[in-house]
Amino acid sequence: MNTVTKGALAGAVGGMAMAMWSMIVLWLNGTGFWTPLNLIAHTFWRDAPLDSRYCFQAAVAGLVVHMLMSMMVGVAFALAVQRVRGSAASLAFFGMGLALLLWAVMQGLVWRTVDAPAAMVFTPWVFATGHAMYGGITGYVVAALRTAGARGTAGYAPTR
Repeated sequence: MNTVTKGALAGAVGGMAMAMWSMIVLWLNGTGFWTPLNLIAHTFWRDAPLDSRYCFQAAVAGLVVHMLMSMMVGVAFALAVQRVRGSAASLAFFGMGLALLLWAVMQGLVWRTVDAPAAMVFTPWVFATGHAMYGGITGYVVAALRTAGARGTAGYAPTR
């Protein structure tokens, strides 16, 4: 498995954890289960709801955009650390740090500029914690896939 594939897979796993966290916590705090996907969709499609109403188009658009971004950031992370040799814990902590930096840029600059109404709805501590979870899990999965690949257990590689 090459570095790009490892990063995409790691980013997808981290992105799923972040999405589950955000959807469940926002549901529990009364903001609504579908709100995170609606807010992501609203950034690109202004007819998406800014509340917890279920909207099939917003759910699909939000999920697709979120997972694509998660996978692209995972690829960037895997490429950035491909020569870094460290433990799974060190890559997880490094991933958390980078993801929190990404959160700060997203929360403070990008999202508020691109779609201020959506940015104002997402509870900041939930968004920050989700990013930290994403980074930690992505870093850990990149490390685990490296280890599995080094042991020859990451899949079949035909010989010629």
